[in-house]
Formats: sequence, C-alpha cells, structure tokens
Amino acid sequence: MQSQLIHGEALSVLRSLPSGTFDAIVTDPPYCSGGQSASERSRPPSQKYVQTSQITPWADFDGDTMDQRSWMSWCREWLREARRVAKDGAVLCVFSDWRQIPAMSDAIQQSGWRWMGIAPWDKTGACRPYIGRFSSQAEFVLWGGNGGLRRDRQICAETTTLPGVFRHRVEVPGKKLHMTGKPLSLMHEILGVVEVGGTVLDPFAGSGTTLLAAHNRALSFVGVESTQHYYDVARQRLIEAGVLTE
Repeated sequence: MQSQLIHGEALSVLRSLPSGTFDAIVTDPPYCSGGQSASERSRPPSQKYVQTSQITPWADFDGDTMDQRSWMSWCREWLREARRVAKDGAVLCVFSDWRQIPAMSDAIQQSGWRWMGIAPWDKTGACRPYIGRFSSQAEFVLWGGNGGLRRDRQICAETTTLPGVFRHRVEVPGKKLHMTGKPLSLMHEILGVVEVGGTVLDPFAGSGTTLLAAHNRALSFVGVESTQHYYDVARQRLIEAGVLTE
C-alpha cells in the first residue's frame, strides 16, 4: 500500500477503509482526561495539558472534551472499526494516561481485540513536577492483538525480545510540534513490534510522528488527522522528510 495522510474525522475515515488491510494500529487518541473535575475537563487542551506559566506555541486539537462515558463509547466505536480493517494477528498499541487506563482497557476488549498488556513510557525527570506529590512521570501503551500474535513473526526490532518499559525524555516546547506529541525515538522503538514491510494505521496522526517513524522503519502507513492545523503540520513534515510529495 502507498503511504498516505488523510484529512478527516477518524471514525468516518475508518469506515471507508477496506477490511483486513493493516498489520498494526499504533495511535495516540485524545485522552479527554486533563483536569480534576468535569468543568476542568471540558476546557480546551491548551488550558489542561500546558502549565499555566507557559505560553503555549501549539494549537488546540479536536475531540478532547468528552466525559468518560462518552469517551469510552467513542473508543469502542473506532476500535471496532480499527479491528475490522486490521489483518488477523495484527498488533494494537494505544496510548493512555493513568486516569483512562480502566476505560481504555474495557473498550479494547469490548471491541474484540485481545488485550495483552501495558508498557509504560517513562518520561524521565523531564516531566511536570508536583510539590509534595509523586511526579506524573509516565504515560502508558495498552497493547494487544487481533487474535493471537505468531511467535515466528519477523519484526522490525533489532532484537526478538522487546522492552516492557520505554524510557525517552519528553521533547522541549521548542522542538515539539504538537501539544501532546510523543518523541520520534519513542515511536521508532514501539514500531519495532510491527512485522517487517508491514502497513501501519494511525487514526489520530497529530503532527505525524508515528508516520515518520514508520517510514524510518521501512513500513507503509495511513495516517488520519481531523484538525486542519495539525494535518498541515504533519503533511509539511512528511514532505520535508521526502516521505510525501507536494
């Protein structure tokens, strides 16, 4: 499949894709969890995920104002469609923060995926500090498969034994292209679980980090992004890297 980036709403685009196409779904959907109360969670992302003392250079993004019940119902829908377009034995990797792990793990299983574990991302000491509290130093990858994963799969990783914890420093605001963007090195390591020469689907492509990491792993990809600003950022980034043409 030829790699492509699509501007559109994730669920609508997923419904238009052919069944049994992808070797992996690797994505970082909106968490809808910032803030300690319902009123705080309904605020735009720039008021939830950025320290108040910091002037944000990032645009807000779509889909982050649902309450937990609505969010879980929505996750079931797109995860069910993601499973339909996945091949038998495809791998699923979905990011979550600590608040949404229970809801996301339920949604994964209710949509038919086999939930196989959690791999923490240790953001190191370069994370948001709290006085007198444990730091929010980790996010999490909930992963599974569309049925069982063959042990004889030839994967992209340099070794056949993959890590269960990923340790990558968060990127500084001047380098990060998306408010909740993940480091390119992190996504490169995670994509080691994908079969050699496979095709990756990212329904929430953001600034295109997973897509660029897929290209660097010699994987094909389909990325979907609904927010015009981030679609433009991702497209320009992939053009500059020689992945897409004008």
